[in-house]
Amino acid sequence: MLRPVIYLTIISFSFLSDGSNLFCQEKAVQYTKDFEFKEGIYLSYYGFQKNHPVPPSSIIFNSNKGDKDFLKYVLDKNTFTFIDSSGKQQEVKTNSAWGYCSNGAVYINHGTDFNRVTIIGSFSHFIATVPMKVGVNDPFMYNDPFYNQPQYTYVSNQYVLDFETGRVLEFNVDNMEILLKRDDALYNEFSALKKKQKRDSIFLYLRKYNEKHPIYFPE
Repeated sequence: MLRPVIYLTIISFSFLSDGSNLFCQEKAVQYTKDFEFKEGIYLSYYGFQKNHPVPPSSIIFNSNKGDKDFLKYVLDKNTFTFIDSSGKQQEVKTNSAWGYCSNGAVYINHGTDFNRVTIIGSFSHFIATVPMKVGVNDPFMYNDPFYNQPQYTYVSNQYVLDFETGRVLEFNVDNMEILLKRDDALYNEFSALKKKQKRDSIFLYLRKYNEKHPIYFPE
């Protein structure tokens, strides 16, 4: 069943240099699976929240901007360059970018790569590979760079992005229980479950929360 699109008017404050402020009204639309994210690179989480990435047209890169993998090629380099709204050229380290949107899909920079966000909502879900340090450095060989190199292994984990705060948390029972405290009814339901039931139900409650608490993006 198609859900009706809901529009809101968001009132925000714009502060001026003399200390006064003006009311700014911004129309927002409720997110649904049919929502169209703008293509481009999010320099920060704020850029994602506002659906305001750096568009491909502003990016300086020697490749066909019509290529469906254009942004992937751009972000495969250590840095990328774009022209900002004032016409100035800016160079940014790729690993500092929050994420990007390409072909309608959102990718978040976490762990070793940009990872596709598979569920978008108040609590968004994605899988990422992260490095984990293993072994113990030998304090008696701290001057020997060959024998005292840190050792890492790489592990794929599930994560949840909290739309309210921008925080990324491991998607597990403990964190889900903390997040659900924002909704008394869902929290009480979830808390009443047995340990195994909680593990088996975290996806269900993520979806329940998202349905009860939709998110909005500027129109």
